[in-house]
Amino acid sequence: MQPANDPTNKTRGKFAPILLSFLAVGLGFYITQLAIIARQPCQHPEIHQLDQQKDVAARYDETADSFDSEVGTSEALMGINRIRKRLSRQCKGHVLEVSCGTGRNLGYYDLAPGSEIDSITFLDLSAQMIDACKKKWASLYPASSTTSASFKPGLAIRFSTTSAVGPMPPAPESGNGTASSNGKYTTIIQTMGLCSTPTPHDLLLNLSSHLDHSNPDSRILLLEHGRSSYDWLNNIMDNSAARHAEIHGCWFNRDIGEMVTAAAEQSGLEVVEMQRKHAGTTWVFELKPSVKKVVVDGTKEAEGAGSSSAAAGWRGWFGMK
Repeated sequence: MQPANDPTNKTRGKFAPILLSFLAVGLGFYITQLAIIARQPCQHPEIHQLDQQKDVAARYDETADSFDSEVGTSEALMGINRIRKRLSRQCKGHVLEVSCGTGRNLGYYDLAPGSEIDSITFLDLSAQMIDACKKKWASLYPASSTTSASFKPGLAIRFSTTSAVGPMPPAPESGNGTASSNGKYTTIIQTMGLCSTPTPHDLLLNLSSHLDHSNPDSRILLLEHGRSSYDWLNNIMDNSAARHAEIHGCWFNRDIGEMVTAAAEQSGLEVVEMQRKHAGTTWVFELKPSVKKVVVDGTKEAEGAGSSSAAAGWRGWFGMK
């Protein structure tokens, strides 16, 4: 313990107010600049519409090697990794991860004996991203570990360079004694994928077509980023959207809620839960097959069990609904 008259303490006490002053000035400057940017009129107010956004998905072929280092710090600070872990731990049965990228969810899946997961198929349009995902898998789970007592026996792991808007690999037959999947998946998970595809609506419909609608436990889990709950922030995003897309390969100003709810209604899905975080720019969805009773002539008689709890799920750290 340093004595009270230690010169080191006096030096620290002398410079602490100066440091705090610099921090206050810096923060004030940042807030001022942010306010100026937010008040600037949008040069292209239609930029959030899909027909105004060009396809930039190929950008990921160039960023695969550096992608983790580019987003790692920001995702950790924003708590995105916690959301990834929560969604990955909800997966069960035959799992399809679409737009898997470099495999940022790999370490969060429960792969131990007794796990409810029977298979995982990792899919991405970019061959470079799939290669990065394979390397990460090999690093996290060496070949010897898949036969060890700490790894679920018979677990099928597959990687596929495939577009999520076309035919995708059917789920494998389970080697764990579970019922046949008939080619459909029990869980489909996608994290940060709707921002990079030129046809997000078609992608969502395709996910639904590969989901096992006969299983009430089937789920589609989505973690996405898009438009905010606040107009001033949307204005900032719209002004920088084109540049951001050119650099990072994603359009971060899309109305994710409108896309997902419209596709769910069209494809026979029910929104179980919908959350928004980070001023509404982070979107989390849980979707399940919608159960309906239909009379002989094909007209709808009544809705099935359970109504959507989406309204109760609108919450977040900022921009709470």
